[in-house]
Amino acid sequence: MKQWLSLLTISIFSIASAHADISTLKQNLKTQYPEIEAKSVNTTPIKDIYEVYMGGRIVYTNEDAKYFFVGNLIDLKAQKNLTEERQSALTAIDVKSLPLNQAIKHVKGKGERVIYLFSDPDCPYCQHLEKDLKNIDNLTIYLFLYPVKSLHPNAEKIAQQIWCSKDAYQVWQDYLINKKQPALVKTCTTPIDKNIALAKKLEVDGTPTFFLKDGSRISGVRDAEEIESILKSIK
Repeated sequence: MKQWLSLLTISIFSIASAHADISTLKQNLKTQYPEIEAKSVNTTPIKDIYEVYMGGRIVYTNEDAKYFFVGNLIDLKAQKNLTEERQSALTAIDVKSLPLNQAIKHVKGKGERVIYLFSDPDCPYCQHLEKDLKNIDNLTIYLFLYPVKSLHPNAEKIAQQIWCSKDAYQVWQDYLINKKQPALVKTCTTPIDKNIALAKKLEVDGTPTFFLKDGSRISGVRDAEEIESILKSIK
């Protein structure tokens, strides 16, 4: 009984200590970096090192918050990238809340697998991704046209022409993959401004970015093989 009570006391003390250290770290972050919001602070498997999610990325520090390091925390034995897993969890969204009427829907094969894609027609990485998506079957794509005007001044005009086209996704593919300019079409009401606001709300700070059925976020270019692997991992 004494041994059990002793172990319980140690456990409670450890939990209280961890909470105290996190509270100290949060206060230090607020004091030293008031302009940057720390959206979450958590413990890590490494003693006295904490995970901080701030500025859209995960960084690591101790309770002093004086020095930070950025990179991937790897569980080598389990072959897991802990940083990647946590980043995915922290940046996940509720896909059921997405306004699908603002997207171009494209179904390939049975369309059983789904991605929600934010993409810029003049983004070279988006063009690369589109080539790889062409090789993936049994997929439904909801394409949210998201021109990043600060980088690609002509992208908004192209996005408008694509949205207003009769076969919008085919025109999208022709432009990104085959470098074929969209035909001039009659202007129409587009959701592009709404998509830009939506991307900002979801903290989509780069293209391409897509979300999976479970809400997890995938940023940047992925080749067809990697996308297949990602899709197969989703239940």
